[in-house]
Amino acid sequence: MFAQRVQQFHQLVLGRDATTALAAVAPLVQAARQAAPHELTPAVAHLAPAIGAAPVPFVAATAATAAGALVELGGQPGPLTRVVLERLSSALTGTHAFLDVWLAAAGGRPLPERNQLDMAAATAVLTGAVGMERATPLLAAWRDAPHWALAAVACLHHAEARAQLGDRAAWTAQVDPLHSAAPAFLRLILALRIVDEHLLVLHRPTGRGAMVYVSGVADNFQLQTLLADALVGAGLVPGDRPDQRWVAAFRHGPDGTELEHVDDYFHLTDATGATMRNEAGPADIAVVSGSRVLVLDEARYSRHWRPGRRFPIPAQVRVDRILTQQEVDAWMGYIPPPSAD
Repeated sequence: MFAQRVQQFHQLVLGRDATTALAAVAPLVQAARQAAPHELTPAVAHLAPAIGAAPVPFVAATAATAAGALVELGGQPGPLTRVVLERLSSALTGTHAFLDVWLAAAGGRPLPERNQLDMAAATAVLTGAVGMERATPLLAAWRDAPHWALAAVACLHHAEARAQLGDRAAWTAQVDPLHSAAPAFLRLILALRIVDEHLLVLHRPTGRGAMVYVSGVADNFQLQTLLADALVGAGLVPGDRPDQRWVAAFRHGPDGTELEHVDDYFHLTDATGATMRNEAGPADIAVVSGSRVLVLDEARYSRHWRPGRRFPIPAQVRVDRILTQQEVDAWMGYIPPPSAD
């Protein structure tokens, strides 16, 4: 039954009847909630090429969010990732071009909401400024980019999808200026902070260091606790390990836990001396000589937060290699002394 519904939706996405295709989205997602887990990944793989070839842009973008919902329910993104990232990149470029034209032609009017009334008014503004042929793709990009962003976030729950990002800094540079243009862009910014790689971690008070593998961590609130657990557990940092209930919540949930507050363990800086705020994430740590270098000092004041993940994905922080003293000393020779900020 679910496979039949997926096939029907596939055909609708490839057609030009936008109304019928859009009306089929909610029933598809509802059916997916009742489907057997093993049915979800084939469904995503079947829909991906149709989404890439859909002749109606808004149908393609909306279908992508539906396929993303199947991924969030347990399907693997597979070929959907490539389709979504390609279309997202184009939509982001178009969104920036839309903003350039809007700011020049709209006479100070606020940005349009993505509803029928506002988009009709925006069509009149852009068509008058640049003509229908140029305005049409810009309007579609403004309307559709949040859908592609949400689909991308669903794919980026998976490490194999994150590996396809390529130049993560370039993605961030595209998305960050749009953070106030739609909530979906904020979600995407957070997802782009997740890395699956080794950090070179230096603990300044003890003069010790390690190569630490980090995966699935979205912000430094999460990183702090899991890093403290890994380093104290490996005997690299003195003190007690964090409450294991906190550690479990940051690794695999439950999210929205009512556990008591988590303690601040370190003051974080990167190799340039820049303070790493807890609201930032692993991808914000500067790369030096091919490694993200994180420097840990004693926490400067007491801060607390509740444990919980930004995204419902498993997180991992593990010590893979303890650095030799010579390695630590060499790195510390390049690290600025702690600042007073």
